[in-house]
Amino acid sequence: METCDGATPVNTLPAGILLGAVLFDLLIGEPPKRMHPVVWMGRIIAALEEHSIENHQRLWGVIIVILTAAPFTIAGYLLVGADDSLTVTGIAGILLSIYLLKSTFSIKMLIGEAKRIEEELERGDIDSARSKLPIFVSRETEGFDEEKTTSAVIESVSESYLDTILSPLFYFTLLGLPGALAYKAVNTIDSMIGYMEPPYQNLGYLPAKLDDILNYIPARISAIIIILAAATNRRVDALNCARSEHEKTPSPNSGWPMAAAAGALGVRLEKPGAYTLNASAPPLRPEDIGESVKLVLRASMILIVLVAAMIYFTPTIERWHGLLGILFR
Repeated sequence: METCDGATPVNTLPAGILLGAVLFDLLIGEPPKRMHPVVWMGRIIAALEEHSIENHQRLWGVIIVILTAAPFTIAGYLLVGADDSLTVTGIAGILLSIYLLKSTFSIKMLIGEAKRIEEELERGDIDSARSKLPIFVSRETEGFDEEKTTSAVIESVSESYLDTILSPLFYFTLLGLPGALAYKAVNTIDSMIGYMEPPYQNLGYLPAKLDDILNYIPARISAIIIILAAATNRRVDALNCARSEHEKTPSPNSGWPMAAAAGALGVRLEKPGAYTLNASAPPLRPEDIGESVKLVLRASMILIVLVAAMIYFTPTIERWHGLLGILFR
């Protein structure tokens, strides 16, 4: 598509919405709970779970996905508009788009929580550090020492780069704001009920499988970007570790960013009784958490630049419907 003067148009507004959402996240962080779309998603999921039908758990899992994802996906679609015009016009439409997009990812909260645990460990307060682990992991943490606590945080930081940063922006790039919101809804459902053990093995079956499918491509991309974000002398190790050890984790996706991060940082990551990544690396230290935060920050900046450039220079109309949206117009 060309403008009347023959120039190829650029997507200033959609790229600006992306950068506005990033600035909102880095400068302000999370909105109040009563105004947070992800909290609203969680309340819908909890209410539907409470009223689930005992003998039709898998079917009810399908219903939870539909009834949670649909309102937010439709809201995103209506905001963008099918006719290339924001249904909420002017600055209000732009600010609402920024707000909704920001709600799908979180950089500041992730690194902030990780740094708090690092500070507790450096002060030698293992009990306080361990008490904060449920923010990151669902595993049993009773009796975790300094190294296991450090490992749990680094594992979670690297995995969260995939599902709380990269994947939402991947689907924003592919399907616009509705895609980012739909992904976030599925990922939130998975985090609440997507478990393969009682009592969720049936209710959470579809959410877990759907989350695996949606993260399949982003997981491989996350490893590539983490490798690029690694120090120059660590990139080969990050590549080798990602290629050889990603299959050690039970998840088909989380092993990619975790193994890449283990190689990039030169650390051993271990979930007791489940897996060990980069087993030959030296013991972990609390300061390795800080290094993992820096790695994820660099990886996030690489991702944001790539996505913003892709959106900005993609020849299309004023409103961003995603790369797939352009193909089917």
